[in-house]
Amino acid sequence: MKNEKKIWLCEQYAQKTWTLSLVLAQEAARAGAHGKGYAVIAEEARKLADKLFEYVASMRFDNNDADFIGITDFAIMLKFLSTNAAIEIIHAAQLHMEFNIPKSMAVFADDMRRLAWDINELSEKSVWGKPFTIPEMANPSGSSETGFFFKYSIGGYDFIERLNLVKEVYYLNRNDIEGQTLLLRGQNIPVINCYIHFKLPFEGYDEKHQTVMIVCPDGNPSGSVYAVPIDDLDIAAIFSSRGGIAVEPKKDNIFAAYAHECWDAVGGGQFMFIDWNKLINHQPSPAF
Repeated sequence: MKNEKKIWLCEQYAQKTWTLSLVLAQEAARAGAHGKGYAVIAEEARKLADKLFEYVASMRFDNNDADFIGITDFAIMLKFLSTNAAIEIIHAAQLHMEFNIPKSMAVFADDMRRLAWDINELSEKSVWGKPFTIPEMANPSGSSETGFFFKYSIGGYDFIERLNLVKEVYYLNRNDIEGQTLLLRGQNIPVINCYIHFKLPFEGYDEKHQTVMIVCPDGNPSGSVYAVPIDDLDIAAIFSSRGGIAVEPKKDNIFAAYAHECWDAVGGGQFMFIDWNKLINHQPSPAF
């Protein structure tokens, strides 16, 4: 693809991102108290659109293929916006059943996901990490866990989390989480760093950035929250399931002592639910 066409496409993607942010901001305003999360995502989308416009402007003055490597960051950020939008949609549907989720909110998440794929095509480098596979559970019944789930991994170990415990996900500079807390929108969030505690290898995008999951152990987004560094997050990490039959975790799994439930998966694999309070209270400090 010629540079001129790439620049034109970038400009179109920036315009669409800006338009989507405007639509979501309007829907967030209509949703009132239920739209606070959408308002945050809308603002982040607007800022991202502005950055993409600036990127396009700079490219018009420097027509160099090598510079398109930077477009990868936009694909990654859009990927996380689409994931957080999906999380907000499900949270609103589960916690506020009387609130009718506007279709445009679901369209926003889907359009952001498509934009992320399209921009990734311009970079000619995949940013999606390991291929994602919907977990197939053995005998999907008999578990206390049902509904929507969030699949992720830490150091190559596979986990599943109830979506009502996941507040949002971020792609951050690793320097932002080197201490015991993560500063996010003026809030100091304790960090649960399992990589350091269990001496695990990192399997993410690069050496400078880290994917972080914000969890609410008690299921209350307004209560205590923790920042958990995790491996690369796939764009299709959210799924719905009736649940799997609860089994004992394999003894060679270093997280076995901190699991409150474990499922067998087709092919011999396992997916664990972490008991965050148990993991936190076992340590002298919330940040390992």
